[in-house]
Parts: sequence; C-alpha cells; structure tokens
Amino acid sequence: MNTICTRCGSTDVSCEAMINPNTGELRNYTDDSFLFGWCEKCGYGSVLTDTDEIKRDIGKMFQQFMEIHGTPDYAVCDIVWKKDNKIESVKIGLSKERNSGKDNEVFFNCSSLRDILSLCEYGKEDFIITAIHYLDKWH
Repeated sequence: MNTICTRCGSTDVSCEAMINPNTGELRNYTDDSFLFGWCEKCGYGSVLTDTDEIKRDIGKMFQQFMEIHGTPDYAVCDIVWKKDNKIESVKIGLSKERNSGKDNEVFFNCSSLRDILSLCEYGKEDFIITAIHYLDKWH
C-alpha cells in the first residue's frame, strides 16, 4: 500500500476510521475512508489514492483485455487535478497511432502501458489517475 495526497504526493496522510473512543481500538474502516483524508505536509483535506492498487488494477484489466480483444485503444479513468482536487472522468489514449482523428475525444495520450501507469504516481502532469473504469477499442 502506498497511499498519497493527490495535491502534493506526500505519504504523511490520515483517513477516517471507526475507533472505540473508550479504548482507542481501531474497529473498522470502509473503502471510502481512503478516498478523502488529511495531508500533514500541505495542510489540506484532499483526495487520497493508493498508487500501488490503481497500478495493479490497470495492469490486471489490461492483461484481461489483451487476452480477449487485443490491444486497447483507450482507458476511461478518473483523474484528480492537483491544483483544486476536483475529480473528473476522462478518456486516456493508449496509442498515438490508433487514436489519430480522435483528438476531440481523448483527454491525454500515452504510448504504452508503462506511460499510463506513470500517471498513477505523483509526477510532472497537472493531474493523477485515481481509478480506472474500463478499457475499449474505437469502433
């Protein structure tokens, strides 16, 4: 697990959990507990993302798609904008050649699986991928 703040990339984050107030015992947490949290480094409440988990999800989905349909043309993903932490669903192209003519539909172009996986890490882009919904081919 490598959960980071999508605003600054720090791992010094906290999330909500159910704790017995009398004993301090951690009782439970939900999957949504990891969606929003607090970052000690930047001092903001922000969207959190587990970079290892999303990369695993993309890799697994990519492999399954390849086995049935061949190479996908694009991925529909959720991104979070670093500046304002707004979440948006977008199409990310997976091949510049196969996506020619689709510029108005593609938010961002990658040239390989490695490229899209790098967008799940805090990096030079203004956004970070936080979820993948599906892969598909142009019809």
